[in-house]
Amino acid sequence: MKFKIRNVIRVVWFSLVFIFFTWQWTNYQSRNLPENTLVSDGEVSVVNSDDEIKFIPSNLSTKSEVIFFQGGLADPKAYAPLCRKIAESGYICHLIKMNWRMPVWGYKKIESMFDLKSGNYILGGHSQGGKMASQFVFEHPGLIKGLFLLGTSHPRDFDLSDQNIPALKLYAELDGLASVPEVLENKAKLPKDADLIEIKGGNHSQFGYLGKLFTDNSPKITLAEQQKITADQLIAFINKVEKQLK
Repeated sequence: MKFKIRNVIRVVWFSLVFIFFTWQWTNYQSRNLPENTLVSDGEVSVVNSDDEIKFIPSNLSTKSEVIFFQGGLADPKAYAPLCRKIAESGYICHLIKMNWRMPVWGYKKIESMFDLKSGNYILGGHSQGGKMASQFVFEHPGLIKGLFLLGTSHPRDFDLSDQNIPALKLYAELDGLASVPEVLENKAKLPKDADLIEIKGGNHSQFGYLGKLFTDNSPKITLAEQQKITADQLIAFINKVEKQLK
């Protein structure tokens, strides 16, 4: 009898674990992308390859290019609408596909993908993507022209305050994975004069077109509202970096 009860408990336990991880995995998939986000048109050309989704504006008039790191485990396509908005403002935007969807394992691939020493590249990302973007800047001082961080408490384990690089951190009031206190705790480790902007009512998940991620809080603004604020702030920052490079 005890053996049967033990077997039943084991089956129920593993079933619950399976259901939980399946539910979690579905929330990391991209969803509800605006129509034609990944389709080329007269305004933006979209090139999808093994290593990146590249958004190329038809009105290209800038020398700077943007490199975007996806969040850990997230479907990279979840950030395609944001990257397309950047391209629509005149910048080539490279949405990097990470090995096993983990920036911590794939962030160094941009060294072989781009001529970083000769070009003007602005680097950033969401969540773990932001963490690894800041780590890349830490490991290669002076190489990247601008750094943007979305929904992350990093840099946490190293200090960028002595690096002369324009930086922007966007964080959300209701982020359950990178809370406001965690973000502010590491403020002194950001590059000098970094801009910190809080998105009131936003959460972690709505930095991308994702489901609600585990431990995240419910937002008080819509996905469209948070995406617009994020895009507007990012484009303003990229424009500022571009002007400084001229």
